Amino acid sequence: MLKQYAGRTEQWKAAIHRKADATELVEDGELHTRGAMYLAGYAIECRIKAIAMECFGCSTLDELRHKRGLFDDAVYSHGLEALMRDLLPQGTWSRLLASDASTAFKGQVSRWSPQWRYNSQNPPKDQAHEFLDAIEVVWQWLGANV
Repeated sequence: MLKQYAGRTEQWKAAIHRKADATELVEDGELHTRGAMYLAGYAIECRIKAIAMECFGCSTLDELRHKRGLFDDAVYSHGLEALMRDLLPQGTWSRLLASDASTAFKGQVSRWSPQWRYNSQNPPKDQAHEFLDAIEVVWQWLGANV
């Protein structure tokens, strides 16, 4: 990630816009389902990072890294589970696992990979909708529980 886009405001905006992009793409049909799924997962990544910066009163990911005593890998990672565990306030990961959103996260959202941006195979539209539905569940959970 370019550090010029590592600010809280940029992460919030990216999360909102990429989620909207994903919704539009999935409606375009089966030609864009992989792109929709990739963007939806990326939206969750940005949302987690923005929420973490907000929770700890930081403006940038570097500031969050320093404040929390983390390595670059922890804040610039793309692994959604690792970001949930490492960046968000203590106990958030446990609460997610104990919530109704756990099924959406473990069953769908956690399988997201930044490598999807290179995958030219498009899953069926119903599979993409299922993934985006799970993204929505986790998106809402994050907004209400962190």
